[in-house]
Formats: sequence, structure tokens, C-alpha cells
Amino acid sequence: MRVCIVLGCWGREDNNFITCTSVKNCILDITKNTTRNIDIADYLDKNFSLFDKPLYTNVHTVLWNLQDKFSELGNPVFQEKYFRQMEDFCITHKKCGVYLKLELKED
Repeated sequence: MRVCIVLGCWGREDNNFITCTSVKNCILDITKNTTRNIDIADYLDKNFSLFDKPLYTNVHTVLWNLQDKFSELGNPVFQEKYFRQMEDFCITHKKCGVYLKLELKED
């Protein structure tokens, strides 16, 4: 089993017109007990209780903080292009209801 941080949205329908059917992406696998993964897990648990419940507010801020606090020179948490895609996702799917949660995935 893998532990993934998932960025997703609930989808959106208005007047029987579907603009989004719901999307979710595993954006970071924190399964390995590396120092950085442990620090990220501790940060998410202590500051946002992500191990207890999904996060529905300030998702973009949390992503930005992960990138800022845990990236190392030459070894970012998220590659620049990927990080920009996540930012764009947050903007595009804001009306759908963006969330961040932990999920167990089969190998």
C-alpha cells in the first residue's frame, strides 16, 4: 500500500449541465520513511489534521507551503511545471470545491 496526498475537486453541475465530473490526482507519494516525507506528514497532521479529515480550505496555500518549507536546493518537492499545473488546477476548479486529502493506494 502507498500513502498519497491527493488533490481533487467535487465536480460541478448546474441546471443539468455538467462542467466537471470530479477529478483527483495523487500529487505526492509519502509512503517511504524519508526525513522529508516524515516532516511533510508531521506538518500536515499538526497544522491541518490531514490524517483525520480532508482539507477543504486554503488548499493552494498548503501546496505553496509544502513547496516552500520542504524543497531543497536542486530537489524541490514538486517540479516547477507540475507545481504550476497544481496552481492552475486550484484556480480552474475553485467553483467545483477543491480538496486535499490522504489516500491509501494499492501498489
